[in-house]
Amino acid sequence: MKSMGWLIAAGLSCANAIAAEAPDYPARPVRMILPQGPGSTTDLLGRIAFIHTSERLGKQLVVDNRPGAGGTLGMEIASRANPDGYTLVGVAASMLSITPHIYRKLAYDPLRDFVPVGYFVLAQTAICVTSNFPAKTVRDFVEIAKAKPGQLHMGSAGVGSTSHLGGVLFTTQAGITANHVPYKGAANMAAVAQGEVAFVVAPLSAAMPQVRAGRVRCLATGGDKRSPVTPDLPTIAESGVPGFRFYGWNGVIAPRGTPRAVVLKFNRVMNEALNSAELRKQYFELGEEPAIGTPEAFGKLIHEDYESMGKLVKVAGIKAE
Repeated sequence: MKSMGWLIAAGLSCANAIAAEAPDYPARPVRMILPQGPGSTTDLLGRIAFIHTSERLGKQLVVDNRPGAGGTLGMEIASRANPDGYTLVGVAASMLSITPHIYRKLAYDPLRDFVPVGYFVLAQTAICVTSNFPAKTVRDFVEIAKAKPGQLHMGSAGVGSTSHLGGVLFTTQAGITANHVPYKGAANMAAVAQGEVAFVVAPLSAAMPQVRAGRVRCLATGGDKRSPVTPDLPTIAESGVPGFRFYGWNGVIAPRGTPRAVVLKFNRVMNEALNSAELRKQYFELGEEPAIGTPEAFGKLIHEDYESMGKLVKVAGIKAE
């Protein structure tokens, strides 16, 4: 009887949520601003989610790439858009949790000027080494690093990038030191493959092409649990650095004032798309995990990461521009 009551309550809750949606939305194509350029990870993952979502919405999601200034250009444009549900923003974690701590003067408030709609990817990170590096586990790696303090080079996709801060968190929690070598974007993975640097803590999807080519080896992933993309890889936390947790995400936000009914409608339909076998297969092949959740869960994640990344930026000694 208890389980039946739960089912009835869940059904009523679902029915109420759908009833609260905007039934006629969208009546025309929706503009989706992407603050990164075509071909970027955010662009690639976003387009997959948006194609499947638009099919279910019955209206096109028109991608509008607005790269520049670490994503702040596109974010500023979006913050000034009419909050009617016909302008949304596809974002990466760095745009809301890292960039605001690095750029001194923004024309928008990343937390107050937008409302969360939903996430569509939880982007696993991994500690990866060049293929001939002697360590086969994180514990091995830490032992080698402690025996050679300050002699190992750590690559990143640039100062203040996700890979930079992930590396700072790893070295801090593991109690080791390394020389940070910033590269421009994905060049850091080529640097690891060629042995210019010993390791990176990078998005798993960025590492997978080099891993498949046999030039890079990942030791562990950075999430709370093992990734279904690489189930044989342990997490960094279970490999000798307890409490380590570092991953990225991609999601959709909207200008402040966007009707709640529109947010709920888009969130539900996008979640349906993310549950589809075809989309999941596409993401898994890229080394990514589709993520499904409520606007509230996404909002909580944004605020938590904003606080934690702000602390990491200070530990890394990055000065606001």
